[in-house]
Amino acid sequence: MELSTKPQANRRTGWLAPMLARALAALLIAATGMVVFAEAAHADAIPGGKLFAGGTFTQAGGGTATNIAAWNGVNWSALVGPNGEGADSQVSAMTVYQGKLVVGGSFLEAGGELVSGVATWNGVDWEPLVSSNGAIGLAILPLGFVSDLEVYNGQLYAGGAFTRAGGQDVNNIARWNGTDWLPVTGPSGTGVLLGGSVFASVVWDMTLVDGQLIVAGQFDTAGGVPANSIAAWNGTTWSSLGQPALQDLAILSVEGYNGRVAASRSYVVDNFNVNDVAWRNLGVWSVLGDPFNGNVRDMTIYNGLLVAGGQYETIGALTVNHVATWNGSAWSALSGPSGVGTNGDVFAVAAHWGFLFTGGFFSQAGGQAVANIARWNGAAWSAVPGGGFADTVPTVFELFST
Repeated sequence: MELSTKPQANRRTGWLAPMLARALAALLIAATGMVVFAEAAHADAIPGGKLFAGGTFTQAGGGTATNIAAWNGVNWSALVGPNGEGADSQVSAMTVYQGKLVVGGSFLEAGGELVSGVATWNGVDWEPLVSSNGAIGLAILPLGFVSDLEVYNGQLYAGGAFTRAGGQDVNNIARWNGTDWLPVTGPSGTGVLLGGSVFASVVWDMTLVDGQLIVAGQFDTAGGVPANSIAAWNGTTWSSLGQPALQDLAILSVEGYNGRVAASRSYVVDNFNVNDVAWRNLGVWSVLGDPFNGNVRDMTIYNGLLVAGGQYETIGALTVNHVATWNGSAWSALSGPSGVGTNGDVFAVAAHWGFLFTGGFFSQAGGQAVANIARWNGAAWSAVPGGGFADTVPTVFELFST
């Protein structure tokens, strides 16, 4: 299934692959959440010190790379296994778990292997996460995806839009303990729902703050607890973070900032769309600065600053063009050498090797020619050595530093 994840707050329809094997696998996974797979796993650790980019593209640095690529500081390379390379649809989440790169998105296959929404890369081969009952990955079909991956208390958490994992209901979030996919349940329900529906709800982002897993998206209950699109999981039970109720509230990104939760919010007030970044300080939510004129899609920390990338040009009266930093009192643009920000949407931000990297859909950063990825050194923008992503309609949705 081909669909967009982080760049849209609503799910989209997609298309079924014409190949019989893929269609059969899709029906099996959608119906049961299970397909049987038997293959030995590798134990090799992935090489460190690389920047991984995921999204929707077919080339990286001029070479073939399907929806995911690795950058070693000089060149881009594809993730090639014995049976193929890359993923067959969008990559939108990455982390490292037990020495392997874990990748999530809306793909059914990675490296030519059936994986269903999530897979591991050990440096030489792609592998599915197969539960002890034979269930492969997550039931992402027909319109589901993985939007984020986090490691918490020794377990791998996957969030997004999916109903089942390991052959059981999980409701948009599941945890992998190294052997099985398990639901995130307690005190009176499983996963996250909106109006009692798994299909109306979604997890967009997760982060770790104060020893808890913070989960954000669009939902009104988490584990049966009332929660306005953001909640905390402590390993045993869910709790609300006291986010006030707002019309059509979606929280698209969360980040730990100075020991507190920062959240990018999209909601409606008097029939007008409002986008802002707020943080929770001593149990109280307050807005950081002025509103944005579009969505903030991703946040990270760079040199002690909170970085916000997204689909916006201004913050209040300040022109920033899709990326800005917060220093604790004000938002600032990233300028230089001959322009401000980027000329298109930013969907991913990450710190790597002393630079701030941004990915998305843009051809200029700081007035310099780039190819959907750029880096900022604290004073000016530049292209990434080795090039970028310059095929038909490439978009970078995820950046991950190892």
